[in-house]
Amino acid sequence: MIKPDSYRRGTATKSSIIAGELERDILNEKYKAGENLPSQHELADRFEASSRSIREAFKNLEAKGLIEVSQGKRAVVLSNSLDQFVSSLASSMTNKQIPDKKLITDLMQVRTTIEVSAARELSRDPDRKMIVRSLDQACKKMETLLPELENGKDAVVMQEFKENEYDFHAILIKSNDNIILSSIYENLAPQLYDALDRLSETFTEQRKKVNEYRYLVEALQNGQTDLAVALTLVNLTTTREKFEALDL
Repeated sequence: MIKPDSYRRGTATKSSIIAGELERDILNEKYKAGENLPSQHELADRFEASSRSIREAFKNLEAKGLIEVSQGKRAVVLSNSLDQFVSSLASSMTNKQIPDKKLITDLMQVRTTIEVSAARELSRDPDRKMIVRSLDQACKKMETLLPELENGKDAVVMQEFKENEYDFHAILIKSNDNIILSSIYENLAPQLYDALDRLSETFTEQRKKVNEYRYLVEALQNGQTDLAVALTLVNLTTTREKFEALDL
């Protein structure tokens, strides 16, 4: 079994890593609405980062409506959910016939947050067997299709492969308890998938990804929370970075 330490966050910036860690702390109510975050100095020590990286991370969290930053004061947690941010994102995307790259990137970030949270909670759920079985079935379908992709890009097989991959993510997302987030995400999924269809992948990348899905299923089944979170995070971060690199 692969250890979490073998996974890296790709080329993610220091500030985005810090923002991700603090966002998970806030969503898990380590810091509750109305409470202060640690000082910038304390966070700089914790993450071994510069004050600039902490400020950039704060801007990210403030843009999502999670914290409020005032000059000379500690940042205050405004909310322990992303409902307001996702609703605003949904409204922005709905009002645009062709969503721009930033909006799609924001949606990918939302998906990362939801799926990481879902993987964490599912790995701890004593009644996870049925959901894990559904994930396993989607993974098996991808494993079955994978050999057919090695020697060429059969459009029908590729489409079936992607549909099973999208089903895998949808199952994981819907396993969380936030009906609002799941509903909004489902409504925006077609636009996200249109963007993901623009990404090209080598057979080696596809095989690596399917292996990660298999490891994720096993981690969820065995209740290995840290590994499940690491696998989910690295998969989605890699996808987002590939999309950000596109020249649109």
